[in-house]
Order: sequence, then structure tokens, then C-alpha cells
Amino acid sequence: MKIDLTQLRKRKEFINERVNASGNFIIWNYNARCQWEKEWNEYTSIARGLITDTEGNIIARPFPKFFNLNEMEETRLENLPVEIPLISEKLDGSLGIQYIEDGKIKIATRGSFESEQAIWATKWIQDTHSIEEFREDWTYLYEIIYPENKIVVDYKNRRELVLLAVINTDTGEEEDYRNIDVKLRMNWANHYNISSIDQIIKLLPDLNNNEEGFVAYYSNGLRVKFKSEEYCRLYKLLTRFSTISIWENLKAGTDFTEILDRVPQEFAEWVKNEKQALQEKYNVIYHQPEMIWKKIRPKFALFFKSEELDE
Repeated sequence: MKIDLTQLRKRKEFINERVNASGNFIIWNYNARCQWEKEWNEYTSIARGLITDTEGNIIARPFPKFFNLNEMEETRLENLPVEIPLISEKLDGSLGIQYIEDGKIKIATRGSFESEQAIWATKWIQDTHSIEEFREDWTYLYEIIYPENKIVVDYKNRRELVLLAVINTDTGEEEDYRNIDVKLRMNWANHYNISSIDQIIKLLPDLNNNEEGFVAYYSNGLRVKFKSEEYCRLYKLLTRFSTISIWENLKAGTDFTEILDRVPQEFAEWVKNEKQALQEKYNVIYHQPEMIWKKIRPKFALFFKSEELDE
């Protein structure tokens, strides 16, 4: 399947493109401004590590952008499908996107062919697997986990690519993990027998600091993230991102699209709300003297008008 590259490039203020070293492939990735302004459409949503050749043929198709519970209209609790979704663990690493070039298996991350994580993952998979183990025309997606790539969850000495999904590169159809050949010597993300979304929500407060949360996947393709409060709290502590740091950036006049490059997607809305709240408080304080003066000015005028002032 081909995608119209001119449509992706028309949205260059929201989508970054990066060519690999050989010049054969392009990786497309939505940027911080897209997150900030919520410019989600069929092109920005699919540009989440999409790999094409220079003619627009799709080489690897990752997950489209997906959101947290209640983050978007379609992920509001009351709008979720009534079916029981497939529930898997939310792993705390980097997304790895498998592609083939010159007969070799390679891994890209969401926005790069040559990030540290992509280089590590490419070496790992080339050392442990052969190309014959994988289905042609399907994209294999992984969580890249190794000690140097620790974010919040401590996986100790675990070093591996954990399978998240297998997607038909042409159609975008996702294969049921239970149908994947068991001869593929690779671990899947854990799946859980959970009977309802309410059950997931009840479990979140009990997750420890080595559990990020869950992902729910519905038959219509909808994916929803459920992150524990403890994970989010620890992430903010580890990244030292707080209301104070937002205030310091406001004082410095920092472009907030740059800030979002350092903030995980899940915190984009929180940053936006904190920024707005701080600006509103600042405006109140800044204009307070003027408002007070407007109120008392008539009284001053009456007082001076009624008094006989010495010449």
C-alpha cells in the first residue's frame, strides 16, 4: 500500500520526517506541536514511526496514535465499546518498529533509525533471530527493554524485545497474538483475563512502582492506555517536571513546544492546564493594582473636589 507523501508534507509543522543512512527509507513522526495543539487526523495519527520508501510505499506500519482513558472523546469511559477488550500490560521502555532492508532485520524507534535504543534493538534481534522466523508483509512491534534504557520501572538485568503486536503492513489489520507461530522464540507482553474496564480502574491504585499500567485493545482497532497514579507521580519526580519548572519556563519565555519534546505524551495536557492556570493567576496579580485604582479613583476625586486646598 502507498500513502500520499504530499499529504504528510503538507502537515510539516506537525510531522517530522527523517531519512535513513542509505537514503532508501523515511520515518514519519508527529511532533510536540502536534501534541500541544491536538492536531490529530488520519495523517498525524499514523505518523507515529511510520516507515515508507521515497515513493510512499509503506515499509513498516506501527500503532496509530492512541490515548489515555478520558483523554479524548472516543476514550471517555462512557464512550468505550461495550465488549470486553483484550488487556495487556503497559511496558515502560521504547517502542521498537521492525523493518527489513537489504535482507536484514532492523529496528527503528518512533522517530529515529539511529537512536541508541534502535541501535541496541537492531543488534539484539540480529544476534538472536533470523529473517525466516518472521512473516513477510507484517510489521512486528516491540517494547525495547534493557538496563540503560530504564525510565521509571526497574526491569533489573532484563534485556530483550518484548512483542506488543503484529500488524499487516498493507491493511493495518492486527493479528491476534494467540495466532502467532509459537516457534517464534520471543516473549509477549503479559495479557490478563480482566472482565471489565471497571476492574482495570479498581486495580490501578494497587499497582506498585514497578508496574506502569494496562492497555485495552478493542475489535474496532481502538486502543486505550490506563496508567497508574504512582507511575505518573514517579515520572514527574524523576524528570523533575513540576508546576515550579513550568513557572520558570514561563518567566524565561521558553517556547512550550520545546518543553513538550522533553515531556512524555501523557503529561502534555497536564502541562497545558498548569501553564494556563499559572498565566491566569499571574494576570490577576498583575492587573490587581489597576483594578483597585479604578475602584478607589472616584473616591479620591470626590475627596479632593470637596476639600479646600491651600494655594
